[in-house]
Amino acid sequence: MKRFFLYAVAISALCSSCETEDEVFATETNNQTHALYHAKGVEANDYQTYQSILNSFEYNNQQTHQENLLLFEQHVNRQMLNYVPQETYKYEKINTEQLLVLQQVDANYIEKLVYTKQTKQAIYAIIGNSFNSDMAQLITNENEQRLIETLFSLHNNGNGNDDDFWNDKRSIAFAYGAQYSFTQAVLYAGAIELSAK
Repeated sequence: MKRFFLYAVAISALCSSCETEDEVFATETNNQTHALYHAKGVEANDYQTYQSILNSFEYNNQQTHQENLLLFEQHVNRQMLNYVPQETYKYEKINTEQLLVLQQVDANYIEKLVYTKQTKQAIYAIIGNSFNSDMAQLITNENEQRLIETLFSLHNNGNGNDDDFWNDKRSIAFAYGAQYSFTQAVLYAGAIELSAK
């Protein structure tokens, strides 16, 4: 597990230290600066993309949680246009009934997800803090490998949220949404994270 994480850190450090003529920096300021980094031949991984989108959303305490969820939904859909061709993108919504379910789930919900047995075992291990890199090698589906890498980073970095209760729910919500699309994964995991505020 440590080896897997160290490889990811080393690759990230190597990629971020390289300079090319094709680097593009876009910044947004809403009381803080957020940078989105794209370089020729280097793409942000799903965890970095999730973090970038989530960190660029500003929760407004003057509004209700439901209003903030709607604003978050709109924000995610606007931000996703930076990552996919505009012609092929369609607006995706948060299903509030499904969100209520995801706010109540525990690890047993993983069995309802549509993934291979190895991927489900890896998700259980990530939530149980017993994941190791050997588990990832058993996963042959590229999309599921990518999901596990993202969940590993998401769960271990925790966004400063040390509450395992919400951290587990966020990881399960991300896995749930990822069955359908990356946008759905960001919407549901982000909504869970916002509800902890």
